[in-house]
Amino acid sequence: METMLKIKNLTVNIDKKGVIKNLSLRLQKGKIHALAGPNGSGKTSLCFSIMGHPDYKISGGEILLNNEGIARLNTEERAGLGIFLSFQEPPEISGVGVYSFLMTMIAKQGQKHAFAALNEAKEIIRSLGLEQSFLDRDLNEGFSGGEKKKCELLQLAVSEPRVAILDEIDAGLDADALKTAVKIIKKAAKDGTAILIISHSPRIFKMLKPDFAHIMIDGKIVKSGDAKLLKKIENGYQKIKTK
Repeated sequence: METMLKIKNLTVNIDKKGVIKNLSLRLQKGKIHALAGPNGSGKTSLCFSIMGHPDYKISGGEILLNNEGIARLNTEERAGLGIFLSFQEPPEISGVGVYSFLMTMIAKQGQKHAFAALNEAKEIIRSLGLEQSFLDRDLNEGFSGGEKKKCELLQLAVSEPRVAILDEIDAGLDADALKTAVKIIKKAAKDGTAILIISHSPRIFKMLKPDFAHIMIDGKIVKSGDAKLLKKIENGYQKIKTK
């Protein structure tokens, strides 16, 4: 099984406070990894650390993409190598249209891909219950929480990343949009993307049926297994037996 992203003994600090503590994790190509844990356990900090947020200082360990270290690369360079992060709170970017942003992402796939990708984006817009005029709006500006998540799903669909990190991508989605989200995520995995999805809702995990599940507490992965592991946390994390 091919490892796309490998995190080895990673320790990360923010404002001199340890948020990731000697954490190790492997994301497999074409597989869906679910990450669950209580609030404040470090899940979003892990996302930002993988993506290279400058406030998150690595004090130990490695992050490897296709066996190449990326810890010294900035966020833009990591994105260029094929790492996609869906933000828990996507920023508003005035002056940058959704259409232009998507076309920039599509262009990286090559001209032969552009027409098919744009048509796919328009179909996804319809399936998410949005009007085509959504493409004319500035990126995330004035969007509702659900619209921001839908825009992130559009980006995932057209970018075809090597690794997709989805931080509460299901937040604010109605039942129909959630079904579309699951289809998009499953298709990305089928196409070879390694996926790490974080959620507090068991519903999306039940719909996705992830290949692997990981429990994070106090900055560490304390338990890994298959999807059955997620059932053990439905009544809380207190009874999870750590490694």
